[in-house]
Amino acid sequence: MLKYSLVMRGEPMHPERPKKVYASAQCIQTLSLEELARHIQSHGCVYSTADFVAVAKMLAEATARMLQDGYRVELDELGTFYPTLGCEGAESREAFQPGKHIKEVRVNWKPGKRFKNLREGIQLEENMARRTEQKLLSAERKGKSKMEL
Repeated sequence: MLKYSLVMRGEPMHPERPKKVYASAQCIQTLSLEELARHIQSHGCVYSTADFVAVAKMLAEATARMLQDGYRVELDELGTFYPTLGCEGAESREAFQPGKHIKEVRVNWKPGKRFKNLREGIQLEENMARRTEQKLLSAERKGKSKMEL
């Protein structure tokens, strides 16, 4: 079950417009590679946790190298990874210096079939504990000893 909280957000490009309520996903925790490997193994995988971790680390290393070499890397249902550049503009083609104007290499991800629509078959629930926590903090900031839930 994926829990969410409700948040008020404005449009950065249009701060004069009224804020709207949006759902924001709440993650339970960050799952490590080893924890994910144990989960996979506990569901009938014939490979050991160590095998899975080793292959995943080799996959990450090889994918990073191929991205640096200019390849798109398609990992079946996981999706496709590809490099993009974060740059500052130069006044002209002649003035462009890669070491100066290219600030970072980013990795983008195009989801595969399995990730296209995670909304299908999911159960959603508002995280009421988070809402209560926010109300408590707000009441505390305002110096109130009581609050209405």
